[in-house]
Amino acid sequence: MNIPFRLNLEQQKKRAKELLKSFKSDQAEAVARFAQQHPKLVYQELQLVDFVPTLADAQLVVARELGCKTWVQLRNHIALMESLRGKISRVKVVQDEPSSCLHIRCGSDIEQSIIAAGFKGSFLEFSDPMCVGPVDYEYDCERRARFLAESYGGKLNRGFSEILTGLTKAYTALRESAAKFDNIVLWFEHDTYDQFILIFLLSQYHRYGLPKYLWLVTTNTFPGSVRFQGLGQLPPEGLRVLWQGRQLITAHHCQEADQHWQAFANPNREVFHQYVHTLSTCLLPYFKTAALRQTQEQPIQPNELPLTQQITIDLLSTTTPQRAGWLFRTLTEQKEPLPFLGDLMYWHILQQMREKGLIRFVDEPEHWPDTLVALS
Repeated sequence: MNIPFRLNLEQQKKRAKELLKSFKSDQAEAVARFAQQHPKLVYQELQLVDFVPTLADAQLVVARELGCKTWVQLRNHIALMESLRGKISRVKVVQDEPSSCLHIRCGSDIEQSIIAAGFKGSFLEFSDPMCVGPVDYEYDCERRARFLAESYGGKLNRGFSEILTGLTKAYTALRESAAKFDNIVLWFEHDTYDQFILIFLLSQYHRYGLPKYLWLVTTNTFPGSVRFQGLGQLPPEGLRVLWQGRQLITAHHCQEADQHWQAFANPNREVFHQYVHTLSTCLLPYFKTAALRQTQEQPIQPNELPLTQQITIDLLSTTTPQRAGWLFRTLTEQKEPLPFLGDLMYWHILQQMREKGLIRFVDEPEHWPDTLVALS
């Protein structure tokens, strides 16, 4: 089974040799890879016509394609991953995981991987997608449940009552968590989906009390053969790598997050736009970038489309009609600057675009990704 974020050093050595051979044969793809990745060509220290690469140069290109700055960094990363994978198989426990520990994640995607990695603490999923739909400074379970049921409930076969029960249960567990657990670990990556749930959680801890220790496990990148989008892509040893870099969250972090949340929850979108664009420093490393992306999804200028809708129209302008599943994959893997949408979230956006007359559905098969979409 190919696991994109479980790399093999010997395979990468072989790829580097093949790349060098292809470059010397003047194969266009190999030449383009060097031009896109090698620093001497990217920063125009050398012209392509004067560039005579060595195996080390090819290894550097391979490393940078996989998300590492150098070949040494790639080699060390692979060695660490292999070491941790072996440790997981020998020692079925994370020895530095504290007792009385709760792991919180904005989905169930890493729940089994956390267990496989050797973590023994409890797990709480809090997955209300705060980056879409109406939000309030004080959490309104009924309002959120109504939005989620109307937007996604049909495809999930979940009605308002079931969704409300789930949100209420998760929120109650969140409110009780600081009193029940000494250590709480938040597993959140860099995109808007994660970051806006994260600031909501930290705002809650600011207002209602922090646990003894609050930790954040986060990243915006991870070496692999495909684009990194989230923690759910990682094998168990990948989570152990990130665990080593966990960050202690303080009352100051939570106070700042509460300010972020207040601005975002303001019903006047201009307030949040102004807040984000004047935000000079941020303790949360990825919030500013996610917030800027969110402003593109909630524009305030007349006749300006949300970025996801604009990208969709651009795709259909050159290749129409297209299946909804192809649009989603192309958006997520190639066009979206900060992937954050789940598939049903995107399907809901397509439905909104149809209601506004921007697109039409040529057909409507039972399986929504097969829907043929065209410009109106």
